[in-house]
Amino acid sequence: MMAGFPRAGVALLLSCALLMSAAPAFWGATARAATKKKAPAKKKPAPKKRAPKKKPAPKKKRVVGLDLPPLPAGRTCYRAGSEVPEPPLIKSAEIQVPEKARGSALKSVLLVYEVTIDKSGRISEVKTLGAPPKEPPWPELHDAAIAALKQYKYAKTIVRGAAAAVCLIVSLNIDLRSEAK
Repeated sequence: MMAGFPRAGVALLLSCALLMSAAPAFWGATARAATKKKAPAKKKPAPKKRAPKKKPAPKKKRVVGLDLPPLPAGRTCYRAGSEVPEPPLIKSAEIQVPEKARGSALKSVLLVYEVTIDKSGRISEVKTLGAPPKEPPWPELHDAAIAALKQYKYAKTIVRGAAAAVCLIVSLNIDLRSEAK
């Protein structure tokens, strides 16, 4: 065993000598690289501005109902809120309040209607809930409210793969205060 040490020692000395002979080249190159000043980084030219991507046209809004059975005889629409989700309002219209109705003791009035939204999302039928008063300005207010409701547009409601009519309760709170000019 002792005889193996001198050979191992010679091999170790030779490998150290080889490393030492290569070390000045390695350390010299490293030292030169460390002391050498780096050239300033070249700035890349700014990328050309691209035209903003056009957003795809929004998908038409739809309310998809569950697999509901067909409407029973005598009914023309599904009830919003209980049978199908309430369709979102896409387009509304401003109510043109007659001047006769403005500036009275009333500051606002609440009108409630049951409307039928047809398969295309338009209001096809308007029923007044409760008996409307006959004295002015109530008839004019109702006519103005119904004219505005006829311009409303709702999202289509899809039931079992086809557009379906929906019945919905709509309440309109009309401001009767005099407009500031």
